[in-house]
Amino acid sequence: MNRGEDSMHFRDCRFIKEFLIVMIAACCLAGCGARPFTYKGEIVTRKDLTVRLQDGNQQGVWKSNELSIAYQYQMGPETLKFAGTLEPAAGYKSFSRLAVYLLFLDNQGVVIESALVYSAGNYRQLVAIPMDFEKTIPIPEGARAISFFYDLSPVQGR
Repeated sequence: MNRGEDSMHFRDCRFIKEFLIVMIAACCLAGCGARPFTYKGEIVTRKDLTVRLQDGNQQGVWKSNELSIAYQYQMGPETLKFAGTLEPAAGYKSFSRLAVYLLFLDNQGVVIESALVYSAGNYRQLVAIPMDFEKTIPIPEGARAISFFYDLSPVQGR
């Protein structure tokens, strides 16, 4: 090899090394960032799926076709002590993933913040029923109601 080939080889190795460092840094930063999915700005239009926030100890049941959430909460000046039990509807007793989010809504039903209150699975079959949760969640400014969003993946063929 002559001197020109050595120089080119050195630049190629340096470029590859720098490229790998940049890629690793980008992956690390992406993993540490905010979650990629947000519900902010979405509108909950069905009034039967919203619950007005009230002072004191409150309880109720939120239902969809696939999931029932028996909840209770105590609203403080800045936080919401929130607990509940999840019960999938008949036909959804075996699933591979379940994530339930509490949505904070403004007066028009616009989502201003969301908080994960329950997560189970990782694409393994789950049959842990009922499922309980308890969280203390900061109440975002302007929150007047709550609702829920969930991601439920039933096990196929069950």
